[in-house]
Amino acid sequence: MLKKTIVLITLSFLLLQFIACNKPPYKPDYNNVKGYVIGKETCNTDETKDYWLIDLTYLPNTPQFGDTLFLNGQYYTNVVKTKGLTDTVKHVGKAVSIDFKTITSDKVITTGCNVSNPITYDLKEIFVINLFEIR
Repeated sequence: MLKKTIVLITLSFLLLQFIACNKPPYKPDYNNVKGYVIGKETCNTDETKDYWLIDLTYLPNTPQFGDTLFLNGQYYTNVVKTKGLTDTVKHVGKAVSIDFKTITSDKVITTGCNVSNPITYDLKEIFVINLFEIR
């Protein structure tokens, strides 16, 4: 009786291993990109409504998601903007890792500014799902 139980447990274990090993690897339904916070727009008196600018060149060979931008005397070649940053990374120079599903295919024009002399940039927008500070 004990031998039959051991054989049954072993066969069950092997069957489960076979089923588990034949599954395709998990592929998340989002993408990840890493970059640096390089600045922000100045459009609203409530700064929480302003876009932040992200340079997506943290890793070499990052796909071209964004646009070229000349900012503070420097050219950036893969820049997007977002409203999805947390307060902890809203600092120029912070390195961030962003999980996202969507980056707009067209540039987003910021409208509805309520400050005098707004500073805005026509860039593609990335919609953040998760955000992590890179240390």
